[in-house]
Amino acid sequence: LYVLANEPSVALFRLQEHVRRSLPELAQHKSDMQSWEEQSQGAIYTVEYAC
Repeated sequence: LYVLANEPSVALFRLQEHVRRSLPELAQHKSDMQSWEEQSQGAIYTVEYAC
């Protein structure tokens, strides 16, 4: 059982499972951060040229 649990193919399978579960959430966070960055850049531009 110990040898089977530490086999490389099992580790790769677990890694693949983790990526499949995590990827949608990470993609959403990336999208949110890009949106926030665009909004903050617009606000910075407005403040710089308002003065």
